[in-house]
Amino acid sequence: MNRVELVRQSVELHLNDIRDLLAMRLSFPPDQMVVSIEKEIQDLYTYPERLETSHRDEWQSIAVKALHRHGFTAAGQTDQQSLDAYLGFLRDEMIPRCIQDHLKLFQSLDEVLAIQQSENTIIFPDPRRRALMRMIWPKGK
Repeated sequence: MNRVELVRQSVELHLNDIRDLLAMRLSFPPDQMVVSIEKEIQDLYTYPERLETSHRDEWQSIAVKALHRHGFTAAGQTDQQSLDAYLGFLRDEMIPRCIQDHLKLFQSLDEVLAIQQSENTIIFPDPRRRALMRMIWPKGK
């Protein structure tokens, strides 16, 4: 298995929790940000579906890049051993420290997750989706 496949598999197995992915996003921010992460989290109250679509994909991509860039630094170890050691560091030190440093963001994320998982929550499609649906299935005359 090459490094790219190894990293992707590691992200899917060990960094699949949305809280871990947010910590990776905060610890390894993208070079260019159009919207601040605080704004992105606040928008989740209105568009919670982004959490499982665009945000998850973006944050997983950031995690893959970070693991590929920093996960293979241990000399004398196999790629798997080096990556496992780095994942241990992330899980035991970096992610908990990131959560503590950005507690309000993680509390907001937890609120969005609670709302999203609530049985009495109805997610309304955004206006662009409603417009597209009207074009696809116009009401009969």
